[in-house]
Amino acid sequence: MRIADELARAEGALVDAGVPTARHDAEWMLAHVLGRRRGAVVLSAEESFPNGAFERFCDMVARRVKREPLAYVIGTVNFRGIELEVGPGCLVPRPETEITAERAISRARARGPRPTLVDVGTGCGAIAIALAAEVPEARIFATEVSAAARGWALRNLARTGLRATLLPGDLLSPLHPALGGGVDVVVSNPPYVPDEEWDDLEDEVRRYEPRDAVVGGPTGLEVILDLLEQVRIWLAPGGAIVLEIAPSQGEKVKRLLEIIGYADARITKDMAGRDRVVEATWRGQW
Repeated sequence: MRIADELARAEGALVDAGVPTARHDAEWMLAHVLGRRRGAVVLSAEESFPNGAFERFCDMVARRVKREPLAYVIGTVNFRGIELEVGPGCLVPRPETEITAERAISRARARGPRPTLVDVGTGCGAIAIALAAEVPEARIFATEVSAAARGWALRNLARTGLRATLLPGDLLSPLHPALGGGVDVVVSNPPYVPDEEWDDLEDEVRRYEPRDAVVGGPTGLEVILDLLEQVRIWLAPGGAIVLEIAPSQGEKVKRLLEIIGYADARITKDMAGRDRVVEATWRGQW
């Protein structure tokens, strides 16, 4: 069984299953079972599979054919250079969310040497862990209502050895009252997809990823509105909120932040040129 032949068969099976990134995914799975970099797979084309690797590769391909997310199949995803474990019960961190983390990191660094940061709805812990890695003196809290997602976050905190306090509960409700008025940055990648768009999402999302982490209500803004209702009592004057949003929501959320008392609201676009992150500074008054 030459690696080149099996790679071609896997690609064909993924194409037939409607996977849009068939070659990419086949190479990543092959690299995983061989324990090599993806770029080295091409150099292995004429080799045979080592013992047990072919069976593992076939199993992974079969799972991906069923449209299980590639990150679930491999078991990890790279987020800002950090390898995180992911699986059933947690949303797979997207490249767009790296921009959200980047904006939160920038805001945190501007707040001094030891800022207090809160990642709301941390999922597998991606943003909180990125903050811990890149703002190492910060005091970081991460909230998550889903027990399954918290399990992945705990594994990733243990895996990386980075420090954040993981709190069970919805939005900002788990925070201790002593933090009121003292948080420097609140960051969140909340559920923001409208209910009516759920059926239009790719199979990987609808079949495997948690709906509650994706869908934000009838308009997609309901969770964001709940968060904005809570966040003002926690932010310090001059503190910031950083929110990931759907491209269609940028101007609405920016205008809303301005209406309820935030200053310097701005939108950051993602790599495709779409509105993706809204951030603003809390003036410190209602």
